[in-house]
Order: sequence, then structure tokens, then C-alpha cells
Amino acid sequence: MSRTRLHTDEHLRAGSVIELRGDPAHYVGRVLRLGPGDEVTLFDGRGSEYPSVIRSVTKNAVTLLPGEAVRRDIESPLYIHLLQGISRGERMDFVVQKATELGVAKITPVQTEHSVVRLDEKRADKRAAHWRGVATSACEQCGRNVLPEIDSPVTLRNWLGVNHDGSGARVILRPGADATLAAAPVADGAITVLIGPEGGFSDSEYEAAAAAGFCEVGFGPRVLRTETAALAIVAALQALHGDLA
Repeated sequence: MSRTRLHTDEHLRAGSVIELRGDPAHYVGRVLRLGPGDEVTLFDGRGSEYPSVIRSVTKNAVTLLPGEAVRRDIESPLYIHLLQGISRGERMDFVVQKATELGVAKITPVQTEHSVVRLDEKRADKRAAHWRGVATSACEQCGRNVLPEIDSPVTLRNWLGVNHDGSGARVILRPGADATLAAAPVADGAITVLIGPEGGFSDSEYEAAAAAGFCEVGFGPRVLRTETAALAIVAALQALHGDLA
């Protein structure tokens, strides 16, 4: 049986007692019903994991004693930056979760002209914190010890304005495009992928993306939902250039 994996923001060191509170403590003590002497694995997002022993469990807190660090690197050799059009409901959570499992290194949620979801600054911060939690849970499940970077939402226009130099490999999906994903460039082991929301991109957004160095690629004969397109292209890129070959 695999050992339960838990993330903590605390900087872990062997022999330094760690205290979990809130949801993690509730999960360990009330959901898993673990107690003193039981073992879990802790990681702090810096690349190592720590076999740990539970010392005490109370109503509000769990204390653990980490053992020696174990360096376990399962990060993909391909650095994928996913620019994802924000979608409704649980679709965005699904993309963040599965993209994390597939090894994406960075996710930037973008609002576009056709985005159904509109976020003010306060809501954007709350959603970003929520998505970081989704990614953290996915890392606990899939074995990653490095958390993907999750940006706060930004408008596509603003992102393109700041990142207009077109450096690195960049692709944008466009139905009917002649170029294929297999022919897309990968520069220095990294690529940025731009996926539209439910309503797709406007013609002016395609033009702005092209001016910022994005290469238009087609991806099969069928029209894919935004969450399907994101995960399918990430999986294909990992198979072509990453660790799913």
C-alpha cells in the first residue's frame, strides 16, 4: 500500500518537527484516521520528499517528525507553459488537475474576448488560490515533488503585450491550420501552448498571437472542447518531446 503524500509550505528538514493544522490535519486525523506511529510522506515543493512519522494527533493539529530527505525527480524534460482560456465551472479545475498530472510546469489562466467567465481582481485572486490548491492535491496524488507555477488570471491582450518579443517556441491551436503539432518547434526543451476558452479566439486575437510569435497548428479533424484540447495537446507534446514517449 502506498504511503499517503502531503504537501506543506513549511521548509522541511530531517528531525525538525512539523505541525499540520486546518484541512490537512482534518484529513490525516478524521478522514484517514491515522495516529501516532503511522507513516506519511511530506514534501515542500522544492524537489525532495521526506518519509515522516506521526507523533501526535489532536482535534486541531497533527505533529510529524520528518526523516532524511529523498531526492525523487519525476519532472518532465520538456518545460510546458500552458496559457489556458478560462472556462466555466469545474472545467478549469479539471484542466489544472490533469495538466499537473501530465507534467506541465506552468499554467497561466487568460481571459479572452469570447471568455464566458469574467473575473474582477478580488475574484481572480480567489480563483488563483483555488487552482493552486487543485494543483497541490494533484501533486500529492501523482508523485510530483515540485509544484507547477499557477499564475493569477490575466487578459490575453495584457499577456501578449508584456510578452510580445516572441522568444521561445509558441503554438496556438486553430482549426484548419496547415501546420501540425509534430512540426511545431521546441526551443531549448520548452514550449508555450495557447488554448482558447469555450468560444474560441477572435480573428484579432489570432493576429495578435501571430505577432507575438505564436505558430498556428491544427490538431486533428474534430473540434475539441477547451479542456479536451488542452490535455490532448499536452499529452501529445509529452509523447513527442517529453517523458511519455
